[in-house]
Amino acid sequence: MVLEEADQQVKLWLQLAHEAYSDRQMLRAFHYFQRALDYAQEKGHDLDVALVCRDLGYVCAREGSLDKALVYFDQGLAINGVELSVRTGLMANKASVFVSLGAYRPALELLEESSGLIRSKYRDFSNAPSQLVHSHAAIVQMADDVRKVVDLLDMGVRADRIQVDIKRQEPPWLLKNE
Repeated sequence: MVLEEADQQVKLWLQLAHEAYSDRQMLRAFHYFQRALDYAQEKGHDLDVALVCRDLGYVCAREGSLDKALVYFDQGLAINGVELSVRTGLMANKASVFVSLGAYRPALELLEESSGLIRSKYRDFSNAPSQLVHSHAAIVQMADDVRKVVDLLDMGVRADRIQVDIKRQEPPWLLKNE
């Protein structure tokens, strides 16, 4: 079946990209990310495109290419029917970039929407995958932190007087290799 072959090829290139990134081999990592993205787009496998955009956007953001990261996040978010963990990852990562850019209100809106999506599917979290539960907790914590910044701005505190350091949750593929 063609879909399985495409999924396996994308997974292979993503695995190679993740390993290269974990080893700080940046050119190699971006090469494999791009191959995975090009292949998924060529084959019309939108769900794989969203997955690659999430991971590639994360890497771009972590390396300081915020505008490029937003392009990847927006590309992934434009795809309908994306798995919940991928969609919420795209949203949370985009919110992180917004925080880095000082766009706190849009960041808070994305975080609240992301948390709401997870809660709407898993009301009590007893059936939720553990990674999604951890992601939800991180999203809620980040939303609380960003909400405090928005509250300060609403009280009249100048944005340049507020220092924000939001810790991103590392993706599982990066934790395994660090």
